Amino acid sequence: MKLFLQLPFYFLLVHFISCKKQGVNGVPTTNSSMYREHGLDVDWDHSGSNRIAYSAKGDDGYYDIHTANPDGSNDSCLTCLLSPLSEKHIAVPSWHPSGNWLLMTVEKPVHDGSSFDALPGLGSYTDIWIMNRTATKTYKLVETVNDNDHGVILPRFSHNGKKILWTDRKAAANILVPTQTAGYWTIKVADFAFNNTDSTPLISNIRTIEPVSNYFYEAYGFSNDDSRIIFCSNLNKPSFFDENIYTIDVSGNNMTQLTTSDYNEHAWFTPDGSQIVWMTNAQASSGTDWWMMSNDGSNKHRLTYYNEPSNVQYAGHAVWCGLVSFSPDGKTFVGGRQVSLTTQEGEIMKVELP
Repeated sequence: MKLFLQLPFYFLLVHFISCKKQGVNGVPTTNSSMYREHGLDVDWDHSGSNRIAYSAKGDDGYYDIHTANPDGSNDSCLTCLLSPLSEKHIAVPSWHPSGNWLLMTVEKPVHDGSSFDALPGLGSYTDIWIMNRTATKTYKLVETVNDNDHGVILPRFSHNGKKILWTDRKAAANILVPTQTAGYWTIKVADFAFNNTDSTPLISNIRTIEPVSNYFYEAYGFSNDDSRIIFCSNLNKPSFFDENIYTIDVSGNNMTQLTTSDYNEHAWFTPDGSQIVWMTNAQASSGTDWWMMSNDGSNKHRLTYYNEPSNVQYAGHAVWCGLVSFSPDGKTFVGGRQVSLTTQEGEIMKVELP
């Protein structure tokens, strides 16, 4: 964002008004604008409140969970004073379909290493918690082994609220092994319910999905009928950066590969389930942009041009797009984009589809 301040005023005006421009082969690109200059990890509530939950780093250097209206107004930090969890990173919110609860990742209060290892995108020394929407009740759902080999990222509810999934690390990163640059991970799925006696949330029947051992897996969510999971992996590829998008049954069977080349991550279904938005470095000399495809992997087309200097959407430097979340009507999504892979800093964009 700081680089934009050095550009001519008319360029800034055009960028933030987000005039529609023409992209590859004359296909219109999206309208794109800044939602938050600092933040990542968004989830749009579809229960009726229409609130967007997101992670943002505070002045203390730790992430907390905020909610705000779609226009950015009425921002509230839910976890800034959430005793006794407010001393470390709290991030990656996911709304229960009722809108009454949020999944989140919480850094362990005491551990080896630094809090950098527990950043939301890295996941070391991190457990999964749940809180109610007023942040007056919190419960730990998943506790990981307290060492650098283990951690969790991206907990997500199913659409019917009866399951959760997350990505679980079993071996730490090893830059000397090309496939282990980001560690070895598995996908976990569990049943979710509320206790009949005291209505406390709980999980049961935890299952592990790992099509082939010792690769990177990152799960993003469920298909609209909750029958399949969408994820990325460098499965059977020579390095971490050879990742493709897949879907698989919640039972761990019938895997389908949706991309075949380039570097692909962060895939999410549109509200009607017909399309998928994901990020890829296809056609980009650096960074990644958001693309869209049909849910069977066909009809791939580019949505944003943040890494194209000749386009009005150019960010001024390389950026890497993250996981998105759609408005209930499917016409708009919000998503984080990283401005630094080293520090994991990011900003949140709002994108209106043509």
